Amino acid sequence: MTWPWSRYCVNGFEYQFKYLGVKVEECMSRHKAWDDVILKLRSWLSKWKVKTLSIGGRLTLLKLVLGASSLYTMSIFKVPLCVLKDMESIQNRFFNGGDSSDKKITWVAWDKVLASKEKGGLGVLSFHALNRALLLKWVWRFISQDGSMWFRVISTLCGDSISSHSIHSSSNWCSILCEVQVLKSKGFDFLSHCIRRIGDCNSTCFWLDAWKGDKIFREAFPRLFALEMNKQISVADKMAMSLQSTFRRPARSGSEQ
Repeated sequence: MTWPWSRYCVNGFEYQFKYLGVKVEECMSRHKAWDDVILKLRSWLSKWKVKTLSIGGRLTLLKLVLGASSLYTMSIFKVPLCVLKDMESIQNRFFNGGDSSDKKITWVAWDKVLASKEKGGLGVLSFHALNRALLLKWVWRFISQDGSMWFRVISTLCGDSISSHSIHSSSNWCSILCEVQVLKSKGFDFLSHCIRRIGDCNSTCFWLDAWKGDKIFREAFPRLFALEMNKQISVADKMAMSLQSTFRRPARSGSEQ
């Protein structure tokens, strides 16, 4: 007898279902898991629309398709680069008036199409930027909405402070945090632009959260942080006692103060 839940990875071989219209695969980093999204994009940008629309009409449709694309799926999962490349290739061919079997003249370089109007481009948002922005929204929600269900779930699994969360496991949350580190390596510190609401101070880490100014205290006062015995101490607990009461020794005057 086959039990109805056996296909949901109980037998260890298959894990596939739909949630809110999103197909959840065993591994969303595989190209095959995104086949439905690519097929849907192809149907929206079909060949008959190429023949009936001017280049201006095709540009308008490109922007509309981005707004109607699989935003929910892209807001949860990091889309593999090979899939993003295929999706933008479909867009590029449509914009230039061709399909997968045609080779048309490239009227405008694709980089120009994706560039903002302020930089002389056409202002079409890339799928790569859209996917990463939607993923980073969850980081912003964790930092700014500390009373939400999302915050409670992630903090239970990983801890209250996002600075202490590991990025080396295979979870979806860790893959999102990896994108934060990628941006930081390119010169954009996303976390410094997210301001945490203090509230009652019990869920805000004194050293690891940016609750006063743009910098976290661990980076602003590295010598004092090195003396701290409780690295995860909350703002409420720290303010309820002497600042040096949790240091392993009193801070020396000068460079440590």
